[in-house]
Amino acid sequence: METENSQNTLLNFLKSNIKIFLYIFGILILIIAGIIWLSSSNKIKETKISDSFINAQILIEKGKKNEAEKILSNIVLEKNSPYSSLSLFLIIENKLIDNKEIIINYFDEVINNNSFKEEDLNLLRLKKAIYISDISMEQEILGLINPIINSNSVWKNHALRFLGDFYNSNGQQQKAKQYYSTLSENQEIPTSGFSGKID
Repeated sequence: METENSQNTLLNFLKSNIKIFLYIFGILILIIAGIIWLSSSNKIKETKISDSFINAQILIEKGKKNEAEKILSNIVLEKNSPYSSLSLFLIIENKLIDNKEIIINYFDEVINNNSFKEEDLNLLRLKKAIYISDISMEQEILGLINPIINSNSVWKNHALRFLGDFYNSNGQQQKAKQYYSTLSENQEIPTSGFSGKID
């Protein structure tokens, strides 16, 4: 009898709250559908960006650099971590844009508007520092490099070597010696010049 009463109570509860359950069920279905749609949409977008990047590489090989530059510039602004940075490096490597200010802005766009692991971010900072080194923006270079050399980054020794070479090429031997010395202390590697190229 008690079991029958509890079953009746449960049935009455379910009947009286059916609208609430349907509402919750509907919301759950909408959330699941939204997640599936978003995931599918992101995959489609990723595929389009990947195809555009490959297309730009083909255009470069065919000598159609202006067309390639437009595609790569659009990808840089897409906020897609891997392809944004790869597109920027391809622009630099193939000298698709002569205007240094545009390239510096692209570096800022990629660094500030993407989600990178710390070491990837450090590599981007180092590459930007190398890129601007020929226009001797010392304070900005130090702003980019100091977080790397004050950490345990895998790029620390590269950053120290770069700063040593930067100061050496500007005739500031004392500062150059300081960074070369720190580099030698970190790892016993020769302090020959860093090429300054972005690979």
